[in-house]
Amino acid sequence: MYAAVASVLLVPGPASAQDVTEAALKAAFVYNFAKFTEWPSDAVSASSPLMMCVHGDPAVADALARAVKGRMIAGHGITVSQAAPAVRGTCHVVYVSGRSADQATQIVAGLRDLPILTISDIDGFAEKGGIAQFFFERGQLRFFVHLESVTRSRLQISSRLLALATPR
Repeated sequence: MYAAVASVLLVPGPASAQDVTEAALKAAFVYNFAKFTEWPSDAVSASSPLMMCVHGDPAVADALARAVKGRMIAGHGITVSQAAPAVRGTCHVVYVSGRSADQATQIVAGLRDLPILTISDIDGFAEKGGIAQFFFERGQLRFFVHLESVTRSRLQISSRLLALATPR
């Protein structure tokens, strides 16, 4: 089962491994994090799309828009936005990159306790209240999940995804 989930997370599409950019890889991870997450029934209305907002990394926003085009998650279409920091109430997934640690902390503090999947590659993001943080280890993109933030957000993250997380 580990190999099956890992292959879903690590393969963003039909491109070969040497064609995958860092932005495309991160976009695939963001999409798959959302795919393995359940939102409370009051967080996403049945008729609205799942909104993925990207702060500070236009390359990931573009790659994510390409990765999710025509796809659905839990019966919802997916929309990608290069969002301004005021995302409260509009975004279901927030990816933050290319910002200072202080800026990322301010963004995540404004989303604390809301059912929003917050993801970043900024050092210390999860410790400051973010849900998932990417990092490179021996040339591979890895991630860890801050379980206390998951609980506060009322999101349900699949145990299959959590099993792939690097322990902290």
